[in-house]
Amino acid sequence: MIGNGIRSEEGHSALILQAIADGGLSFAAQWIHDVENIEEIAYAESLARVTDSDGIVHTAGTFVSLLEQQDRWFDLDLRMLDMVLSALAADATLVLGCNLSVASLSHPECFAGIVSRIARQPELTPRLVVEITETYPLTGAAIECVKMIRALGCRIAIDDFGSGFATPESLLQVATDIVKIDACFIRDNRPSREGRNSLSYIVGFAACFAPSVVVEGVETESQLEAARMAGATHVQGFLLSKPVSLTQLRRPEGTAGMRGVG
Repeated sequence: MIGNGIRSEEGHSALILQAIADGGLSFAAQWIHDVENIEEIAYAESLARVTDSDGIVHTAGTFVSLLEQQDRWFDLDLRMLDMVLSALAADATLVLGCNLSVASLSHPECFAGIVSRIARQPELTPRLVVEITETYPLTGAAIECVKMIRALGCRIAIDDFGSGFATPESLLQVATDIVKIDACFIRDNRPSREGRNSLSYIVGFAACFAPSVVVEGVETESQLEAARMAGATHVQGFLLSKPVSLTQLRRPEGTAGMRGVG
């Protein structure tokens, strides 16, 4: 059961923290599809979930900001990375994306914990996509951490590009393999006077910096076609696949991989 019921912020925060302490943190995974041949899979993004004592499953959008306010973001990122690495070790066919926040990459202890976890299992790095979520600007120590992670063999994705701190400047800071266009651009795709549209412009810009461009939030056939016409290489959204548990995740028949990425 997915629950987003109304609770007081304090009560909800306590519920989530207790659920995590009791082992309620898990993740669902959502496929990212090739835009030209949707049966071809690039990888699956890992999405945090918390199951509370009543069996209600809370999606990340309902608790991430609470953890951030209480400086528990770092703990979430490290636990998620541990779970994703364990899943990769258990199944050699998986390629998973793991979200890591700029806040965590900027924190010295968390920085060290992230790099050491990845470095200990070098055989897994070709199947790990680190998705950078920019809750803060990508600067300083976070840039160096991203460079180290990529040097270890992981692919780097800039998540939710075009929203918040995920700005064009981000793409100038580090070598990036994948840019994921925020879902707001497919939901509000505006025509231009030149006959193109806003999605085409942002996809074209992102393609200057990364060989793979993913349009997020694709929920209709018309949105899929818009992403294809805009020049995206991949798409993600409920139209093609919903987040599911690893036990439910099944790769469609077809080859996997990001075009232009090793």
